[in-house]
Amino acid sequence: MATKRPAAGSGVRYRHPRAKTTSAGHRQIRVPAIALPKFDARARKISVALITMAAATVGGFWLYDSPVLALHGVRVQGNQVLSADVVRQVADLEGKRLLQPDLAGAEDRLRAFPLIKEAQVTRDWPFGAHVTVIERVPWGVWQIGDQRYVIDEEGVVLTLPEPQNAPAIVQVDASLLLQPGDRVDASAVAVAKQLFATSEQSIGESVTRLEFSQVTGLTAVLADSVRVQFGGLDQYEFKLAALYAVLTRSQEKGESVRAVDLRFGDRVVVQ
Repeated sequence: MATKRPAAGSGVRYRHPRAKTTSAGHRQIRVPAIALPKFDARARKISVALITMAAATVGGFWLYDSPVLALHGVRVQGNQVLSADVVRQVADLEGKRLLQPDLAGAEDRLRAFPLIKEAQVTRDWPFGAHVTVIERVPWGVWQIGDQRYVIDEEGVVLTLPEPQNAPAIVQVDASLLLQPGDRVDASAVAVAKQLFATSEQSIGESVTRLEFSQVTGLTAVLADSVRVQFGGLDQYEFKLAALYAVLTRSQEKGESVRAVDLRFGDRVVVQ
C-alpha cells in the first residue's frame, strides 16, 4: 500500500520507509544483504587440491626447462689430437636437460666425426657427463692421380699429416676427389696392412707397390716385380699359402713368374 506524504505545513517531517534518521539528522540507507554461496567441507578440500595441483604443474614445467636442471660440466678423456673443447662441441650436451640427456645421440654425433673411431658417453652425477673417445690413427695413404689422402686402418679419410714411411695404395681407375670422413675400400686396406706387416716372413718377399682397381681389387707388386692379384680379404690365409707354394716351386724349377691371380679360390692362375 502506498505511503501517504503529509501535507505541507502539518509540522510532520516526511521519512522514507527504508531510511533511518539519526540523532544528527542524517539519513542512512539500508543495503540489502547479499547471500554468498555456501561451500561444504568436501568442496573446499577439492578446490584447494585443484589449486595446489595447478601450481605444482606450472612450477614443474618451469623447473624442467630452467637452467637449474641443465647439464653442465662435460669431462673428456682419451683425446690426443682433438681438443676437449672440440669434443664437447661435437657431443653437444652442455646446457641440455639434466633429467633426460640424449647420451645415445651424443655418441652418434661423436662417431660421425671423421677423427673419432669410437665414443662412449655416461652420466657424471649429479650435473655432468663423461665422454671417452678413441681417435683414429693414420695408417697409410690412398692415392688418386696426384692427390694423396691419409687414411686409417679402416680406410677412413683423415685430415692429419701423412705418417712417415706410410704404405701407399694407388687407385688406378678413379678420378673423384675424396673428403674427410669418406671411406675407401676397407677390404683392400686390410689386405695391404697384413701384407706390409708379414710378407717377408710369410712369402719371403717384400711388397714394393700396391694398386687398387674397382674391378680386380688389390694388386701387390713384389720386390722381384711379380704382380699378385689378391682381390679382397676373403680366404686371405689360403691365398697367402698358395702364393708361397707358387713362388717356392718356381724357384726350385728355375721358372720365371710374372703374375699370380689369387681371386678365384683354388683356381690359381700363374703367368
